[in-house]
Amino acid sequence: MNTAKTISRLVTLPIPFKNYRKSSRKRVEEILDLVLEPQKAKCLRNFKKECLYNANLPRDKFHIISLGTNCFVRMTLNLWELKPRKAEGEMTMPFDLSIHPLQSILDFLKNDFNGYFENVVFDEQNQFWVNPRYGIKFIHDKVNDRQLLEKRYKDRIENLKSAMRDDKPCLFVCHIQGNADAGLVNNLYETLKNKCTNKNFKLILAVFNGVLDDCDKNIKIYARDFPYEKYLYMDKNVKFTPAGYAFEYDFMNCCRTELLKLLER
Repeated sequence: MNTAKTISRLVTLPIPFKNYRKSSRKRVEEILDLVLEPQKAKCLRNFKKECLYNANLPRDKFHIISLGTNCFVRMTLNLWELKPRKAEGEMTMPFDLSIHPLQSILDFLKNDFNGYFENVVFDEQNQFWVNPRYGIKFIHDKVNDRQLLEKRYKDRIENLKSAMRDDKPCLFVCHIQGNADAGLVNNLYETLKNKCTNKNFKLILAVFNGVLDDCDKNIKIYARDFPYEKYLYMDKNVKFTPAGYAFEYDFMNCCRTELLKLLER
């Protein structure tokens, strides 16, 4: 147990009521972390500054669209305030909060999501919906209600189509973990180009812990290794270590730079 956690437990021990004691302990621990770890405090200050800058961008003038392959893009850019949250009116789209292999993303973009629900079943062991034929995992959809799932994803698919139809510039961001297939990536770019005939768009492919052979020069390739062996983007404690902060800042800043270029066109 680290020092901050030990002290927080001792300080909050006299507090009655378990829930209140637990929330107080968490708050004390957060404060002690900042006092005892000045590097973490510096990262947090810089993080808040970047979030404020991003929140003041004209976010109603563009779309940032996640093309998977998991939740990393949506959750990270939400956290850094570059992509608005659902509570701020942002439309959720089908690849935001689910796992889709790149091939399945490409297939369903090409065929206009025809047959998207045909092979979907509820995985009783893992307690979420899956499409084993396409390797899709709806990891945040844990209610065994097929009607609810289909309604939710039909709405998200329509949100994606609507964003691709309007005249706002689109920044598409796709995350791959491990080696990426240049042929699939080029095919994805060509598919987007065919879908976005009347708008400016940019595709960023973020490759983590892998490599990508040469692909279309119009695709922005962002390649990095995770900052830690067991890095998890859901772990908030990683984000405010120097290495974790630098990793996420560089990704966010790449997306922001390409977005600003789009807005200048």
